Amino acid sequence: MPVISHQEPQNGVKSKNKQKNQLSEGSLTTVKLSDPFYLGSLQKVDPARCRPWKYHNRDAAWLTRARCLDLIVSIQKNGQIEPAIVRKIQGDPQYDYEIICGVRRWFACSQIPNEKFLVCLTDVGDKTCMILMHSENADSKDISEFERAFSFAQQIKSGVFKNQTEMAEAFGLSQGTISKMIKAAEIFEHDWIKVLFHDKLDISVKYAYTLSVLLKKPEIYHLVRAEALAMLKDIEKNNRFPPAAKVLKKLISFAKPNLKTAFESTLLTIGNKPIVSCRRDKFGKFYIVIGNKAKELSSSDIESACIKAIREHVFE
Repeated sequence: MPVISHQEPQNGVKSKNKQKNQLSEGSLTTVKLSDPFYLGSLQKVDPARCRPWKYHNRDAAWLTRARCLDLIVSIQKNGQIEPAIVRKIQGDPQYDYEIICGVRRWFACSQIPNEKFLVCLTDVGDKTCMILMHSENADSKDISEFERAFSFAQQIKSGVFKNQTEMAEAFGLSQGTISKMIKAAEIFEHDWIKVLFHDKLDISVKYAYTLSVLLKKPEIYHLVRAEALAMLKDIEKNNRFPPAAKVLKKLISFAKPNLKTAFESTLLTIGNKPIVSCRRDKFGKFYIVIGNKAKELSSSDIESACIKAIREHVFE
């Protein structure tokens, strides 16, 4: 049973059971395979009996011989140096283990005839596995920002973390970072956007976040969807995916001008004369205009009208 901890030991090495309990409670925010108190025993298993964990953060696009060739050659020459972390699967006739960390190593081993997969077996819960995965891959240069964002979104949906604050604390990230990444990943909740990308590798979190926010506006949603479907026809016709940045920038540029549609709306009147009104100019600037006769109304009425305008036209 692996033992993982980031804390200094008191009165010698902590017992395995005590550390296991801490992990199960999700009380450790940083776990690393390089930690001196990682005491797990290693095993070699058949890679064909393993499959990736449902919350793992690698896109399937990574799992090709071409993308893993450097690792395949390294394992053939030097053996697998870093073990993967796996959990035992119960009741699945096809697989014995699910891979928490080390999906690329697993694929590389599967490409080498008769090569066994070096693993460490753990039975900790989903929350600790999520922390383990984040800790191991936090500094990895070959996992894209959007892959992490998508993984975070799947993890928060699982209910393992009570909220984004708890996830942020567990991963050692700011709540703002977690919130932005999860919001960015929401673009993949729309199948008509998802099909515009070959994979997740080159998707910018910055652009994805901007588009996701724009799509919350109903009038923008339908316009962007129509444009996306037109782009999909071009993809199918040319049998080629354009760069992810080009797709996102085009959808964003198509959406933003529609946010600047000029309008004027009356909120309060006295004798059919507007007292409180709001408008947006052609440049997208939003104004609330209060007439001279506003003093004939109560301050609470004026305040309510202004709040209503902001809610409906600024934060809709």
